[in-house]
Amino acid sequence: MYNITIVGLGIIGGSLAKALKGYPDTTVYGINHRQSIIDMAVADRVIANNGETDEEILEKSDMVVLCLYPSLCVDFVRKHIDHFKKGALLTDVCGIKEQFVKDINSLIRPDMEYVGAHPMAGREVYGYVNSLPDLFKNCNFLITPTPDNTEEAIGEIEKMARYIGAKKIVRISPHDHDEMIAYTSQLMHVIAVALCDNKHIEIASSFAAGSLRDCTRVAVINEVLWSELFIENKEALCVLIDELKGSLDRIENAIKNEDYDTLKAIMKHATEAKLKYLNGETHMKPINQ
Repeated sequence: MYNITIVGLGIIGGSLAKALKGYPDTTVYGINHRQSIIDMAVADRVIANNGETDEEILEKSDMVVLCLYPSLCVDFVRKHIDHFKKGALLTDVCGIKEQFVKDINSLIRPDMEYVGAHPMAGREVYGYVNSLPDLFKNCNFLITPTPDNTEEAIGEIEKMARYIGAKKIVRISPHDHDEMIAYTSQLMHVIAVALCDNKHIEIASSFAAGSLRDCTRVAVINEVLWSELFIENKEALCVLIDELKGSLDRIENAIKNEDYDTLKAIMKHATEAKLKYLNGETHMKPINQ
């Protein structure tokens, strides 16, 4: 019997535990700082905990999935490094990778292996009570291997990703992961927050159609987690924020100067780029390890 332990039963960890229900020849356990959440997950038959301590669970876990904030993941591994099972496989769901991968690899024992992962899924609510068994259905699932990783370990993560419903599984280097996530995820949250950090939002309900709602969807945000993600990926994210400022300046100048041709050219280019994206015509850079 293969044992998988989910550390942190929040929206992602709880959904992962639920999605793994029925995983062949596998028992799923959970570790969480609140016993009430463990009790709830046991009552839901999502995890198989039976009064064991965290250390006892780790000592029998073949795979451990870290579903905490990045800094807490590092703290957890450091604190429990002597309790992981010999040969244990570690993975995670964190939204940053380059420094995080270095930090985790600096802590694990020689008889363990860590493979970074990032399922691209989430909701605008938090906690185990809002977790869903189908949260990962049709999601993109990113794996960030290093040259030290074995195909066997990567294969275990890919097998799990397929089972929980991932539509596309992509291998990408930790550096390229952070560069792309800065654009596809973090910058989108920056824009949404900026739009809501504006006095007009207070009276907008009587004037808005769908555009404001769509553009601000991800502004309902976990400020603790996302502040950490932004700062941990500050180099890539700040470059993109500067690029965005440049685009806004070009649009603003065209409007001020009543430059119809420039405005139309910018809009035409944006439309063409969006259609290529929707049609899947954009391509990821090859993995660079």
